[in-house]
Amino acid sequence: MLQRFHLHQFRNYRDQVFVPDSAVTVVTGENGSGKTSLLEAIYLLGSGRSFRTARMASLVMADTNECTLFAEIATEQGPRRVGIKRNKQALLDARLDGERVAGLSDIARLFPVQVLHPGTVELVEGGSSARRRYLDWAMFHVEHDFVGEWRRLRSAVEQRNKLLKQPSLKLRELTVWDRQVAESSVRIDSLRRRYLPQLTALFNDELAVFSASVPAVGLSLHSGWAAGEDIAEALTAGAEQDKRRGFTSKGAHRADLVLSTEEGSVREVFSRGQQKIVAYALVMAQVRLIRELVGRDCLMLVDDLTSELDRENVDRVMSAVIRVSRQVIVTSLDPALAPLTKETDYTVFHVEHGTLKKV
Repeated sequence: MLQRFHLHQFRNYRDQVFVPDSAVTVVTGENGSGKTSLLEAIYLLGSGRSFRTARMASLVMADTNECTLFAEIATEQGPRRVGIKRNKQALLDARLDGERVAGLSDIARLFPVQVLHPGTVELVEGGSSARRRYLDWAMFHVEHDFVGEWRRLRSAVEQRNKLLKQPSLKLRELTVWDRQVAESSVRIDSLRRRYLPQLTALFNDELAVFSASVPAVGLSLHSGWAAGEDIAEALTAGAEQDKRRGFTSKGAHRADLVLSTEEGSVREVFSRGQQKIVAYALVMAQVRLIRELVGRDCLMLVDDLTSELDRENVDRVMSAVIRVSRQVIVTSLDPALAPLTKETDYTVFHVEHGTLKKV
């Protein structure tokens, strides 16, 4: 787990070392002080993306050109060192134990991180892309072959989309990419479906713990093409329409995790508060899945639950997070959040203008 974290020129952190030395770390401070930015930096190192923005240029401190994140982490194989450097346009460097790595997948596999934050509800109320990322994060960690298959699919879809945008395209030119999209889609769909029953069972467990008032929710997978349809035939039949649209409309890259109740779609019949609980239960189920299948613990980041939920539900969510994760870092405007961890060893930090101090 995370033992030492160094932020250099990230957001409002000029140069800061953070040492979370207990099972639960509570970070307090005023709005804009740097609480969420600390979690964002940790999440970025473990996932390669921000949970707050797609504008990666905003991660670099305003008066500088690049930022660096470095961590010392404890694993079953011993201590490891990971770090990345990026400017406002792109990733410049990624290293594992001092050696440069081509991408971030090696770091992500070694350092699994999940976050609960105000945007987590997008898993329920947002578009299908958020739910695909949710499914595929678990697949990345539990199924070794998944990342290679996903890259093959992405490459095939990109090549097919390029052809679709060419005015002089003859549909037979799509054949080789149709075949690759179809083959990878079938394999990815099979992998996703293999783990869906276990994920569903864990989700139902977590949902019951969070709230007895939330009706039962079913999880099902829309493959990205119609049930009973042959994906290869569907790509051929839909080629003319795809050409007009300029993109590949069927395949595993268009899949969705469908959340439903007896009364209809969760997004349509649940209140926003109920949707938040469903979203948090989904994340908790995912963390439990990788622990049960590959024995890997996930660092949990929790950003200001008290602004999202009432006190009773905050207590339930925090109890669930502490139960499923060996290490938790949680932010709050309210220092009184600390008693929520009364049965767990915890440390409190206060942050002000990008400076962390242990309380």
